[in-house]
Amino acid sequence: MPNDPVRARLRTLLRENDLTMARASTALGRNRAYLQQYLVRGMPKVLGFQDSETLAKLLGCDPAELRHAALPPRKPRTRPRRPGPRALPGIPLVPVPEMEVEAAAGGGAVAGESVDETARWYLPEAMVRHEGDADPKALRILRVKGDSMEPEMREGDRLLVDTAKRRPATGELFVLFDGTGLVVKRIETVPGEARLRLLSANPAYAPYTVLGVEVHIVGKVVWVLRKM
Repeated sequence: MPNDPVRARLRTLLRENDLTMARASTALGRNRAYLQQYLVRGMPKVLGFQDSETLAKLLGCDPAELRHAALPPRKPRTRPRRPGPRALPGIPLVPVPEMEVEAAAGGGAVAGESVDETARWYLPEAMVRHEGDADPKALRILRVKGDSMEPEMREGDRLLVDTAKRRPATGELFVLFDGTGLVVKRIETVPGEARLRLLSANPAYAPYTVLGVEVHIVGKVVWVLRKM
């Protein structure tokens, strides 16, 4: 992030303390790529209070040096928030937020620690609880970016993700942070090893493996929502 004195100061302190971004991230109890995403991609936009306190102790500085004086302005909404639905007789509806985050089916969009809700969908409660076997409060909707999961899903499709289900099993679809970006992939566990093999549906994209300690599971894909 250019012209950001807080990020520039953090880079200097890491160099002076001979500390890598990965080691500092794990000292925060975060994924190894957390500070790299903060410094390079700007996500999250600012460090949390506790993170700045912990980093300051680690780097021997005043926590104020690692805090922004003001929050950056939010990105303008590209579309209006959906209004609440009209009640349907005998069909209870539950709200599910759509988040300002993309799950990459290809190159690699990145999720920040805090993201905005861009819309709110209302789904039949019986469908969510019984057909999807999900608690409505744990559901989030993310948009697909890229083509590595075609023909199963294509760019612009929306994923209904159950964030309460974070234990992947072979053959299941999950949204996860793979150490570089937020991706949607089919999972294959590696027996006897602390690794996951991530598979694309598009044969043009080769499978790859990631270490379990570098992975953050966001949730299991329940449905793919597509406008026909």
